[in-house]
Amino acid sequence: MSSFSEGEIFIANIEKKSLECRENDEIVVLKICELCNIIYPIFNKIFGNGFVGDTLKKDLKNSSSQVQRAIEKFPEETKYVSMLYSYNINKYENMEKLKRDLDNGIISFLWMKRTLEFIITFLEKCYITCNETKLSICAQEAYNEVLKKYHGFITSKIVKLCLKLSPTKDILTKKLGFQTHQQASTVLQKCLSITKPLVRDISVTIEKFNCDFEEKI
Repeated sequence: MSSFSEGEIFIANIEKKSLECRENDEIVVLKICELCNIIYPIFNKIFGNGFVGDTLKKDLKNSSSQVQRAIEKFPEETKYVSMLYSYNINKYENMEKLKRDLDNGIISFLWMKRTLEFIITFLEKCYITCNETKLSICAQEAYNEVLKKYHGFITSKIVKLCLKLSPTKDILTKKLGFQTHQQASTVLQKCLSITKPLVRDISVTIEKFNCDFEEKI
């Protein structure tokens, strides 16, 4: 029988996949998709089976699938994140045409990155930087920092209302498969030291190509 908790095993898989995403100085797009496919169940653990949990999970799954389909069309030209952007920037006459073609994976990859950034920011606030803060407040702060500016008035109001219904930290800790808050904090701190720089480097590449589009949904 394994001496590791369910939470330790789950987070260890995220760590492993995060490390696999890098090849020297590049980040492999399909490996990011694999990482997302491991992470998305966490949304129902955190937010339950309601609107927020189901929506975030569905968005991440759909975005990942769309990016995978896009990469499979031109696997050599779009293997790395930097290549995905350089290839598509050169392919279209202007940014508007690039954004309108949802089959190229650019918009889906952007939302994939944002969703990963949100969950990383949320977990960091819950277990590392804001230990004494209520979970619902951590969720709202993470939302305000990462996703709010991309949401219209109605979407933002719905999300904020749902975030107020987040469970307590003790309940979340148990749902994540940990015995104590301290155990979760220790395990997550190591994991986030890998995943956070990964997502930050993706953001740098996206910004380099001026593709951090701010259209609201």
